[in-house]
Amino acid sequence: MENCESKKILPKLVYLLKRSIDEWIESNLCCSYHLTFNKSQLPLFMSIGTEGISNNKLAADLNISKQAASKVIKELEELNLVKSEKCSTDARSVTLLLTDEGVRFYRHIKNQIETLEKDYKKVVGTKNYEIAIEVMQKLNNYHEQQSKVALN
Repeated sequence: MENCESKKILPKLVYLLKRSIDEWIESNLCCSYHLTFNKSQLPLFMSIGTEGISNNKLAADLNISKQAASKVIKELEELNLVKSEKCSTDARSVTLLLTDEGVRFYRHIKNQIETLEKDYKKVVGTKNYEIAIEVMQKLNNYHEQQSKVALN
């Protein structure tokens, strides 16, 4: 029988939650709507949003290399979900935008995520859910800062 202490091991909890969310993503977001979309593309796709974003900002926001972001963007362009347009004010910069199909898919994902968030709020309460999100953001910020310190 598992003791109470082993149920609170952070890496185990993160792993189990990630696995559950990955399964939810597969069944509710990606495969059910756009058969060729890969869940690894999801963070970049959703970060582009309906307003668009530069490749440099996208990479910085997700703490990944510009090359890694460009690889996924190319895949999303091949799926006709994203298009690139040269920036009118800086010819070196490219703005990433969702195509019409991309906007429809984005809205589908957004609706499904909002439904999941409502379910989470029912399970833990709105205040606890908002605290959990804030805590996860702070933990991510901590790790990003630690990565920057390690690089210097």
